[in-house]
Amino acid sequence: MYKKKLPEEKEKRVIRNAKARERNSNLLRSPSLDGVKGMPRVSTFPSALNRKKDEWQRRTRELAEQIRDFRKAAHSLVTLNIEPNTCKVCPHKYSCVQNAVYKGLFRSFAAGFLFKAMLSFLSATLSGKLGRKGRTLEAIFWSKDSLRFGQFIGVMSFIFKAVLCALRRYFKRNDPKFHALAGFAAGSAIVLDNPRRRANVALYCLVRALADLYMNLKATNKIRSIPYGGVLTFALAQAPIIWATIKCPSLLDKGYHNWILKMGNLKEENVRLTTRSRISDSLHRLPGEKWQPCQYHPYRPSCTVHAIEDWFFGLLRAGRIYLPVHLLPTILFSPLKIVKDPLHFLKAKSKNIVRSAIFLTTYQATAKGVICLIRNTIKDDPNFASIFAGLSSGLSVLVEHPRRRSELTLYVLPRALEVCFNYVAKFHGSRNGVASSVPAVSVISFQTSIALWMYIHAIPEWEKQNNLNKSALRAVFGSRH
Repeated sequence: MYKKKLPEEKEKRVIRNAKARERNSNLLRSPSLDGVKGMPRVSTFPSALNRKKDEWQRRTRELAEQIRDFRKAAHSLVTLNIEPNTCKVCPHKYSCVQNAVYKGLFRSFAAGFLFKAMLSFLSATLSGKLGRKGRTLEAIFWSKDSLRFGQFIGVMSFIFKAVLCALRRYFKRNDPKFHALAGFAAGSAIVLDNPRRRANVALYCLVRALADLYMNLKATNKIRSIPYGGVLTFALAQAPIIWATIKCPSLLDKGYHNWILKMGNLKEENVRLTTRSRISDSLHRLPGEKWQPCQYHPYRPSCTVHAIEDWFFGLLRAGRIYLPVHLLPTILFSPLKIVKDPLHFLKAKSKNIVRSAIFLTTYQATAKGVICLIRNTIKDDPNFASIFAGLSSGLSVLVEHPRRRSELTLYVLPRALEVCFNYVAKFHGSRNGVASSVPAVSVISFQTSIALWMYIHAIPEWEKQNNLNKSALRAVFGSRH
């Protein structure tokens, strides 16, 4: 029975389908389709609106594809599956998410933490304080300061890579301006670092970034170079530094002030008794206070004899200071150079240390000698004595190697600017004026420095950059962004 009815049912189904197709074709040929339920409507939108609709649909599909790629990359990130980069405008090897997290956050955190811990370890070792309270191996390598510094470096690298890849993907091209914007955003991570060194780091980086910009502008003949510009800048920077050391040490960073006193074999109390008021905190002697001979070399009444003797003793003090300065950068950033040719490394570094020690002891002896000469001549301690002493001692940088002069200038220039800024804040600022803007100025200055560096790095023809800056940036952000 079932087999006989099957052909009849099939024939009826074919007839019904044919009638339905004929009915649909008649409806499509009708002038109006409004009100016909279930039938496709003929588009009555203008062509411009249709194009916008197609564009919106295309962008929606692209966004959906990007979301799927992100979910896939996130899954691979959790399962530790390495995926190749599929974005044509990004030069890095792995996917954008993995590049930002692995190469940015994790690797840069490890690099920053190890750098800070090794720096503390080598400093404690060379100064002979290793093993003392707060300088044990456990205290150094589990220091909160090292962890905080590593966190700052890791987050900064992550933000830079994430923002840069986002800008490239959105605009579908690569532009040096994207590097600058990503660098400016990444610089905000400095708020995670220790607030006590935030201002110094920001000012130090800003000066060095501006110096790299100047070098590239000079190399491309966009600005003219100044003969002995580095020497003149170094000498000018010494004027506020020596003046603050003699007259107002509170304007200097405490650690830097102690370093100057240690290098010059001085005591703050003896400097105060010699050049400032003996009975008050005034920068100058009060009326009625008599001028006194130099008190910072009481064991040698003769200023000339003291200057000659202390020049030779200063060689030893400067040698101890410059030993880590010349050794640490190569140990931390280029250890393979030591392994390849250790004898050449020791010979070259020994020569550099001796030359730098001669420069530094000449610097400190000249500063003290000029002050002694002026004050013993006029029997007074005016401001111009310490300013002229700074300018004169700054010329001793000519003893140093030419390649080291720019590095020394980049080191002292932030210190001089810090003195000037603190002077304005202390003597001409107000509670709601200059001093209140220090945190914001520090963060914005650091953001500007990172933006400048990343912009310089993104321009192929701008190849001039300080070697120390280049090595530090490569260690933090990597070579492929």
